[in-house]
Order: sequence, then structure tokens, then C-alpha cells
Amino acid sequence: MKRNDKNEDKLDLLEQEYEKLQELYVKPGRRLKKKERKSRKSGLELRKGRVLEVYTNNHYRVQIGDEECVCPLSGRYKNVEFDGRTVIAIGDYVNVDFSATPRIEEILERENHLKRFIRVGNSLIEVIMVSNIDQIIITSSIVEPALNLGLVDRYYCSVKVEGILPIICINKIDLVDDLKEVRAACEYYEKCGIKVIYTSATTGEGIDELRELLKDKESAFSGPSGSGKSSLINAIEPQLDLKVGEVSEATSKGVHTTTSGSLLPWSFGGYLIDTPGIRSFGLDSSYKDLIPRVFPGFDEFAVYCRFGDCKHLGEIGCNVLELVEKGEIPEERYASYHNIMDSFDD
Repeated sequence: MKRNDKNEDKLDLLEQEYEKLQELYVKPGRRLKKKERKSRKSGLELRKGRVLEVYTNNHYRVQIGDEECVCPLSGRYKNVEFDGRTVIAIGDYVNVDFSATPRIEEILERENHLKRFIRVGNSLIEVIMVSNIDQIIITSSIVEPALNLGLVDRYYCSVKVEGILPIICINKIDLVDDLKEVRAACEYYEKCGIKVIYTSATTGEGIDELRELLKDKESAFSGPSGSGKSSLINAIEPQLDLKVGEVSEATSKGVHTTTSGSLLPWSFGGYLIDTPGIRSFGLDSSYKDLIPRVFPGFDEFAVYCRFGDCKHLGEIGCNVLELVEKGEIPEERYASYHNIMDSFDD
């Protein structure tokens, strides 16, 4: 059974895990999270490691040097107030205490991370999916499901806000007879200096080019369920073991259940962070003031607006609007930008 065949189950497990973690967050007497990220215990034997996999019961598979172990989270974190439901994410660097039973005592500061938001009632809850990575391969299929560049724009904005390099991958090109229309729709991204790659796991087209982009990089594939991420991964690295059962038996003897993917080495150098598919991708309200600068191409165009805080929504002297009128920015992309900005008012 392939890991990506269980995406929906993983998301359901993630929802269940939130209910458990939420109980930890609301206990009285909780301390400030920044203070608690550094251990105050004495006599610790700390070794730095990298989180490879996250399980549902506050256990984590950690690589320390050439070894791996499954570690629980220190009880100190039960008194910590976190911004969202994620305590530790795949890719996090941590310090593990080996003075007794190995357990994670410190979560080191993240260089960057990719997060999504799940609506719970009237609130958006933050879920950190991966951290400390080089690039995100934003994967979207041409058909099955249909190409949705508006969703690609949302992924792109989220990745750019976090300072991670976005690469757009248009997959399943073997399912259409003529790519002219798709290439024309994506031409704007390429003119803005954004890497766009066209792939087919069935025919192998674009696989070598994609493999070269992944070489010696820490990369995550992100995109809606059904876009073909698992098929691409298998085409890039046929011998890569993505079977859930084998990982569970080797690392946890069936006790723990993985919810959010894992960090796996490529044979040609670098790492893959395999994440579940995403049914929706929300942008937090804190992103609103950043979108006018990180939307595809707008970082370059916005510097020529009359006002430094231009939102490109009708202001006098807006360079973005002038370029839309001239046809240099496609109306479809500006409509996508407008939809994103409008979504913050929902």
C-alpha cells in the first residue's frame, strides 16, 4: 500500500490529533512558549537531530548522525501555548536528551516553514507542514483534476511569504493533445522569472529536468490531492520506499500512526519531504499586507507604484493596474490576485 493512497486518512488523523493537542494548549498555568523552547533542566546529554516523521501521539522519528530513533516530546511542552496545532514539524531540528530514555528537550528555531490553515468554527488554525527546506514543487495537473492556476497562485504566495523558493510543476501533460493553451496560460509566470516545468510520470517527459532541480536540495511536493505527486516521485526515484507498513514496523512496531508524511533521502543527493495532499489552502489574515508584494510578478512591478503601500486595488499611480490595462499582466492573473485579497474579508 503506497503512502499517498492514504492521504485522506492522514488528514482525518491530523484532525483527530488536533483535538488531543488542543487539550494541552488550554491548561491553566501555561508558560510563555519562547521561554519554554529552551530547556532549564540540568544534567542533560543533548544531541542535535532532524525530525523525519511525525506520529499522532507526540512521538517523532528523529535522525541523529547515522542513527534513527523514535522519541517522545518532553513533558515541559504540555504547558506551552503554541500559535497553532503544530508542536513539531517534519524537517525541524531538535535537541534530544539521552541522559535517560531519549526525548526531545528543545525545538531549534526554524529557518522557514510551509503552513496551511484549517478553518475551525470562525477561526483559522495554523498547521505547519514542513520546515527548514530549500524549495517547494507546486504540483498541479492539467486534468483529473483540472488545472487551477488560482490555487497555484495561493500556494505560490504562501511559499514566498515564508522565503522558500517556489517551482511550478504542471503534471499529466500526456492527457492532453495540445499544450499550446496551457503553455500560453503559464507564460506569464515564466516571464516573471518563475521556473515552470511540464511533466508526465507516464511518458517520462520532464522527469530528468525535474530530477536535476531536486539534486542536493531539500524539497517538498505540495499541491491538491490527485495532482500526481506520488506518481512523479516514483518516476524520479523508482526504488524509493514509500510504504507505510514498512516504515511503521521498522520505527515504531505498529504503535504509532504517521499523519503528515516524512523526510526521505534521494539517491542522487538531497531530501524529499513527502506530504499528504491538500483539499483546500487558506491564507491567514496576517498575510494580507504581504500579498501585494509576493503575488507572482508583483514584487518587481510594485516598486514602480506611486505609493509604497499600494494594494493594487484602484489606487492612483498603480503600476500593476497600468500593466493590466496594457495587457502585460493577464486579466486572469489580476482576477486571481483580486480573489485572494477579497478572501481576507470573508
